[in-house]
Amino acid sequence: MEFFYDGQIRRYVGQVIRMLSGFKYQTGDGKQITVPVMYGDLTRQVGHIIRDNSENKVPSVPRMAVYITNLQQDRNRLADSTFVSKMHLRERELDSATGNYTEFQGSAYTVERLMPTPYTLTVKVDIWTSNTDQKLQIMEQILMLFNPSLEIQTTDNYIDWTSISVLDLKDITFSSRNIPVGAESEIDIGSITFETPIWISPPTKVKRLGVIHNIIMNIHDTDYSFLTEEHVTVSGFDIFVYFNKSSQQYFAELLDRKTIIENLPLDQQEVFRKLGQDLNWRILLDQYGGKFRAGSSQLFLKQLNGFEIVGTVAVNELDETKLIVNFDQDTFTSNDFYVNAIINPQTFDKNLAPVNSKYIILENIIDPDNDIPSVQRPWPSGFTASANDIIMFDGSSWSVIFDSQNAQSITYAKNDRTGVQYKFEDGEWVRAFEGEYPKNRWRLIL
Repeated sequence: MEFFYDGQIRRYVGQVIRMLSGFKYQTGDGKQITVPVMYGDLTRQVGHIIRDNSENKVPSVPRMAVYITNLQQDRNRLADSTFVSKMHLRERELDSATGNYTEFQGSAYTVERLMPTPYTLTVKVDIWTSNTDQKLQIMEQILMLFNPSLEIQTTDNYIDWTSISVLDLKDITFSSRNIPVGAESEIDIGSITFETPIWISPPTKVKRLGVIHNIIMNIHDTDYSFLTEEHVTVSGFDIFVYFNKSSQQYFAELLDRKTIIENLPLDQQEVFRKLGQDLNWRILLDQYGGKFRAGSSQLFLKQLNGFEIVGTVAVNELDETKLIVNFDQDTFTSNDFYVNAIINPQTFDKNLAPVNSKYIILENIIDPDNDIPSVQRPWPSGFTASANDIIMFDGSSWSVIFDSQNAQSITYAKNDRTGVQYKFEDGEWVRAFEGEYPKNRWRLIL
């Protein structure tokens, strides 16, 4: 086994020493003096000082000494030793010239943390004083912090899941002197015993974070300048683009190979339903060195007619599995019609229709003279239309302005109320460009 030492127990003791540092006592003339703190056990430090065997003078008091008295495995806190916790981390890019961090994305890593082993550490603090007043001043400052414990932090490392612990006060010995006190006992020692639950962690595995991706560099040479663009596609992923009626936004989501997209009727709140795993855009985009720019990076969707629809993108902060897309409507295919809504003519109240309003209908309108009594006629006598037709009200009468039964080519219509574009193809209206895009029909320019 390779040598490994991380000074973990030493850090816990160091935190206790830092916790005791900075306390002061006040002399009779009002002067305040900081009490020094050191690490040392009773036999080698205190006994050496009291006997004065190696030095010609006794170090000044007061002072405090910290040392370990016990270390035991805490079996009550034992957990699954095979458990591995994974974290995905992203660094900020470091400017080698200035030594400062930039706002761009740097390296990315996966950290695998193994389950640490729990122990209970017992630490004793000896307070050396020359009189009772010194001892009372020092002890009172320390003891008021414990009711009955104090939280400590061994490191500020973000991935260290054992950095937070607690220091419990277990025992107090006010004096080491015996009664009667001899003249040779110049130093009195009061002791406080602390106990803290600690963890000893095995080495952590760190490896570079990665996903399967493909970066295509295109350099376009023009007569005026060189334009360099980075076209990014993600191998192994398709995407799903759709309009969300509740938020009135377009979204793009990553799809894995097991995801299923169901089509719903156009009059539903949403016309697509996704069944499958949600994949995080943030983790994916961070692999490209911080080049992604919210509101500036562009999504290109290649259409079957060869044209591309373009929109700027940003990761949804509330749900990072969704990419918010703001499409440039100038890149949409030109609309043949602009409609007010998509309606079911059997439930639609025609009396509310404004002048020159147009509607895509989902059901047939049949001649009411032949089917229902005149008191139930929702449409004028003699007026008929087929499902998927576009009908218009000119203020006095209704007419069919798009005959779906005799359409010869793809027809585009925009819903002015929602801003969604539709196309009539293969005998039905569908979203013009929403739906699934395989990996070879979309790209990002960062």
